[in-house]
Amino acid sequence: MLKHQYKVLAGSLVIGLMWVGIHQLLAASWFFSRLSILLAAISFAPAVLLFLVHGRELGPFLWWDRSNVVLTTRRSRKVERTELIVMAVLWTVIFVFFVVLVFFAR
Repeated sequence: MLKHQYKVLAGSLVIGLMWVGIHQLLAASWFFSRLSILLAAISFAPAVLLFLVHGRELGPFLWWDRSNVVLTTRRSRKVERTELIVMAVLWTVIFVFFVVLVFFAR
């Protein structure tokens, strides 16, 4: 599993840097340059998540506990469903905010 995570990390960084390079080529077009920045940010997301997950090993990093007690604790289906709904809403808000920031900020 760890090898797979490192492959995802490397692939995410390569693809993200590729989109940054494409942004330089498409700088003349407003829409395509903004679209390439959006795709670069989306491409870098897995690398950032893997960095945060592996950052747990450095100690109490942000809000995470070193043990996996939180990850293995069973919760009721109602609580898990509520968590999924809240998480989906938050990710949608973040994505919409980022799209507005990339395309409409001057």
